[in-house]
Amino acid sequence: MRPRLLVASFAACAACARPAPQAAGPNVVTITATDYAFGAPDTIPAGLTTLRLVNQGKELHHASLVRLGDGKTIADFQAGLQAAMTQHTPPPPWIAFAGGPNAVTVGDTAWATQALEPGSYVLVCWIPSADGAPHIMKGMLRPIVVGGPGVAAVPEPPADVVVKLTDYDFLFSQPLTAGRQTIRVESAGLQAHEIVITALTPGKTLQDFIAWEQGGEKGPLPTGRWLGGVTGLDAGGHAQFTATLAPGNYLILCFWPDAKDGKPHLMHGMGKQITVS
Repeated sequence: MRPRLLVASFAACAACARPAPQAAGPNVVTITATDYAFGAPDTIPAGLTTLRLVNQGKELHHASLVRLGDGKTIADFQAGLQAAMTQHTPPPPWIAFAGGPNAVTVGDTAWATQALEPGSYVLVCWIPSADGAPHIMKGMLRPIVVGGPGVAAVPEPPADVVVKLTDYDFLFSQPLTAGRQTIRVESAGLQAHEIVITALTPGKTLQDFIAWEQGGEKGPLPTGRWLGGVTGLDAGGHAQFTATLAPGNYLILCFWPDAKDGKPHLMHGMGKQITVS
């Protein structure tokens, strides 16, 4: 082989061995939940972001992302929330609910992907403990700053299924099936909503779960694993989450408090029992 051809051959082989460039994807941020605190970076870049929630506590947790108005602090947030709870009024208008990964069973991980605008945010867990106190009242909140300019603009991952959250229903573009799926969530009602998926205990139904929630059914919670979703998302917002479903029966639920009476949307009929095959 001539020297020039030898050099060309080596160059071609090197090019073949070089890994192909990977397509850009969302920035991934890991949030660790314990009882009762979040571990997370102080600052993350703006742009398309996957929030990865790892539950290392002994209870269910989620990571609700709340955006604060310009100039507002976590102290303002706590004062505004306290006033809303004691006076039974809506949260201050400068509080926006921006999604985040929903409830996941102890030891498991949940993912939610969404575009984050620059600003000041608070990570919150609204889930109550057995004593009825929401985890936020036990100190489970953490400030986080989304800085700009963020990562380069990248397209959102393609979704397998789209679900619209309305007042008060879940409208799926097609049935959920077994396996790993990416689900796009669109908050299409007049108020904020959430979506969370949990496996039903064999022999139990949505009605059993509602009775348990209302205190009419004794014994353990009639569900198995909690598989995540997207927590409180203001009207017009959207996000994505991934879930791996085995064949079986599941509940699709919204616990977000109603803007008019404060009752969980589940009590307004926003719960759905499905069978995955």
